[in-house]
Amino acid sequence: AEESQPSGLEPTYERFVGNEGMMEWREGKFSFPDSISNVTNFESLFPQSSSMIFGVVSESLLDGTGGLFLGLVKETNSWIRPSFLGQSDVSAFSVDLRQREGLNKSLTLFGGIRQPDNPSRSPSHAITLVRDLNKRFGDATIHYVGVASSLIVNGYNLATTSRRSKIYVIFDTGCSGMSISTSLFNERYSIARERKENNLWGNVELQFNTASGGVASLNAKKPLTTTLDDRPWGKKLDGHLIVLGLAFLEGHEMTVDIDNDKIWFD
Repeated sequence: AEESQPSGLEPTYERFVGNEGMMEWREGKFSFPDSISNVTNFESLFPQSSSMIFGVVSESLLDGTGGLFLGLVKETNSWIRPSFLGQSDVSAFSVDLRQREGLNKSLTLFGGIRQPDNPSRSPSHAITLVRDLNKRFGDATIHYVGVASSLIVNGYNLATTSRRSKIYVIFDTGCSGMSISTSLFNERYSIARERKENNLWGNVELQFNTASGGVASLNAKKPLTTTLDDRPWGKKLDGHLIVLGLAFLEGHEMTVDIDNDKIWFD
């Protein structure tokens, strides 16, 4: 922030992981650190790199020394502050969280002529991303959201997507475990008491239908689980909302095709 200047945008009041505070919006040059300077198509991905807008958070927001927000959401409503990828020509990205000897976990950005080329990422193997939360329920950002066909906890089918009630799942590498609608959390608690289960969220599985009619599953054991407001953007959802974090994404490579609303897990 020392090498930046005011962007001309007014500060905003933000909430992040239970903390609230002010965020200042500044403008400056952007580049990756030398340790990852082997980004071969940086200029084509970030044509605005000499003047990008970013948010500097207050100490109260992060309960620490403040810092920068660097998210992977690209598209937002026009009335909110610019996103990081929204100021780029990135059209897809891959977050590789697999444990492989000699290889580090990584983030790969794609755009222009460089696109994901793994054969397993054919359209037929993809989970379709939906924009319902933005178009119908007031979410100002277009999160990467899939519709789960079912949520299974400790072998019990807790929720199933139907025509009238959907399980919306936000894939979020910034979340450590899982956050779910309060109504669904309470339902799970009642069922666990009735079944006399020892663990509320022991083995959690979410199933998704792929474009070809197959099933893709994400699993976690004892994920840290918190609750979400049933009206996160003021409008009641026609179903349930789950934010799925690293407990489910670790061990996978997640590839998001932003332009074509598709996501793959390898």
